[in-house]
Amino acid sequence: MEKTMVCQVDEHVQQSRRQIVAKRRQKLSANTLNLSQQQIHEIMQVIEEIRLKGYQETL
Repeated sequence: MEKTMVCQVDEHVQQSRRQIVAKRRQKLSANTLNLSQQQIHEIMQVIEEIRLKGYQETL
């Protein structure tokens, strides 16, 4: 009986850890995705500034 209870508790702890790890991975993926979108936006702004300055210099 005691071994069964220990196994059940151990399984519960492992399941809880798996859920925590899964949640952390989701958050990390979301943060990485948002950061990437932000970086792309900043890069596009720099490219646009370079493009506009390039046109102004040639006029």
